Amino acid sequence: MDIAAVDQTLRQLAVGDEKYAAFQRRIVNTNKRVYGVRTPALRHLAKQLARYGIGAAGGDGNNETPPLNAADIRIFLRELDETVYEQVLLGGLLINYTKMNDETMIDLIRCYLPLVDSWAEIDTFVERRARFRADAWWNFACENLHQDGEFSVRYGVIMLMSNFLTLDSMSRVFTELRTITHDGYYVKMAIAWLYAEAALVSFDQAMNELRNTRIDVWIKKKALQKMKESRRFTPEQQAIIAEERGAL
Repeated sequence: MDIAAVDQTLRQLAVGDEKYAAFQRRIVNTNKRVYGVRTPALRHLAKQLARYGIGAAGGDGNNETPPLNAADIRIFLRELDETVYEQVLLGGLLINYTKMNDETMIDLIRCYLPLVDSWAEIDTFVERRARFRADAWWNFACENLHQDGEFSVRYGVIMLMSNFLTLDSMSRVFTELRTITHDGYYVKMAIAWLYAEAALVSFDQAMNELRNTRIDVWIKKKALQKMKESRRFTPEQQAIIAEERGAL
C-alpha cells in the first residue's frame, strides 16, 4: 500500500481545520503528531480504502483497484508512520471495514494494539457488533485484560463493555474485571466507565459489585461520579448513588 498517498490524503482532509486539530491534540493526549482529521472523515476514508483499495486514496472511490484484504492491512500496519495519530487509527479502522474471518481479524488486532498510545485509538476502534459476541472474542478480550500494555488492557475492558454487558453475561464480566492488576489511569477509567454502564443494565447488580471491598476505591469513586453526572438514572437511583459516594 502506498503510505505516502494515504498520508497526503490525510493531510488534505485536515486542511482548514486548525482549531479542531488543536482541540484534538489536547483531548487525544497522544505523543504522536495529530493532523486534525475529523473522525467521520477518517471512517469514510477507511471504508473507501477497504472497498476500492489504494485507488481511493486521493481519488473519488471510482478507480478500479481491488478491495483491500488482510494481507494489505498487515503491510499497512507494518509500514505506516507510527508517529502519526491518524495513520495508526486508520490502520485500526481498516481492520474493522475489511472482510475477513474472526481468526484473521484477531491476529491483525494483535498487530494494531502495540501501535496505540491513546484512549481514542481504542474507543474509536472498538465497535458493537453481533459477531463480536462469539466465544473467540470473549476469549480475546479477556486475554488482553492481562497484558502489560495499558491500552491493550483498555481494549479488553471496552470490548467487554461494548459487546458482553448484558444481564446474562454481567456476572462473568465482573469476575474478569476483578482479575485486572494493571493500575494505569486509562485502564482504571475504562473499568469505572464499564461499571457506570452496567448500572444502566442492572442497577442493583452493578451497585452490589461496587460495594465489593476488593475494588479499587478510586475506581468506585469515578464510577459513581459518572453515574451521578448521567441523566439516565431515576431520582431514586441517584439518591442511592449519592449515598454510596458519601460512604467512600
